[in-house]
Amino acid sequence: MVVKKGGEFEGASTLADFNGAKVTAQLNTFHYSVIDQIEGVSKETAMESFPAMRVALESGIIDGYVSERPEAVSASAANENFAMVEFTDGFETSEDDTAVAVGLEKGSEFTEQINETLAGISEEQRQEIMDTAIQNQPAAQ
Repeated sequence: MVVKKGGEFEGASTLADFNGAKVTAQLNTFHYSVIDQIEGVSKETAMESFPAMRVALESGIIDGYVSERPEAVSASAANENFAMVEFTDGFETSEDDTAVAVGLEKGSEFTEQINETLAGISEEQRQEIMDTAIQNQPAAQ
């Protein structure tokens, strides 16, 4: 979840901490459906894009938005007024909704080799690689 740095929800660690918050997510994603798991939340209209949600958060229209970890890291790196909330007790999701994939041509001869390589990379290493990539991306001014 992405929230305002220094705001009421920056220290949140569970879904219950967002009781009463105005929260949204990207249109046509599973992120929007998981908002229903937050008791007492004000589920705001889904938005087209992460930039739209960043503007809404900055302006106070919403208190936070649901995103995958790379967007939360990226948003907080690009805007010093944003913070990423990582839950100790978070959303219930399915493997299909949260799996990471590599796009290949259907029937690619490299599928098995890529799957073997990915299986050898721990979740901690994957996050470290992604965080490094995000920190090295050019930030919009």
